[in-house]
Amino acid sequence: MTDTKEKILRAGAQIIAYEGLKMFTAKNIGEKLGISDAAIFKHFPSMDSIAEEIVTRYTEECLRRVEEATRRGENALKKLELILEGHMDLLEETRGITPILCFEFSRSSRRKIRKMIFDFLNTYARKVREVLEEGVSEGTIREDIDTEEVSFSLIGFMQAKVFQWFIRGRKGRIIKDRETVKKVILDGLKA
Repeated sequence: MTDTKEKILRAGAQIIAYEGLKMFTAKNIGEKLGISDAAIFKHFPSMDSIAEEIVTRYTEECLRRVEEATRRGENALKKLELILEGHMDLLEETRGITPILCFEFSRSSRRKIRKMIFDFLNTYARKVREVLEEGVSEGTIREDIDTEEVSFSLIGFMQAKVFQWFIRGRKGRIIKDRETVKKVILDGLKA
């Protein structure tokens, strides 16, 4: 991928996350990068293609981290801890872009991208649910929980932390006390 193409993707993601989908235009990306909006279309055929690549990039990285956590963890609780750590790391590294992208595009008229977000959230939740079900089978996770509800609640919790950070003016860490967050979630799930 060319350096300019990479810069276009990063600038586009930042505009969507910090200024909103309405500001996601070739003109605004061009201004941010000091290039013409026509130069953007030398690298991408359309604004939708930029948006699709942005969404793909961030959602695939999130899912990659879940896969890595499920491979590395020796039991369901450790896998969940690693999933939480990977999610929190990604939030900090990207300054909360993934949940904001999901929220912004879920409200847009871009059907293909909305479906991409829908598929991502369902895949993420399914992977977490599988770990929870593994833990129930192991006897390490409470059997009285609704694993589907919990898996989507974990996604919602992380989104809420990003929105809280935005409301606070995007200062400091998105999740101030990672150990407490992990403890509250994991202790609430332990058998």
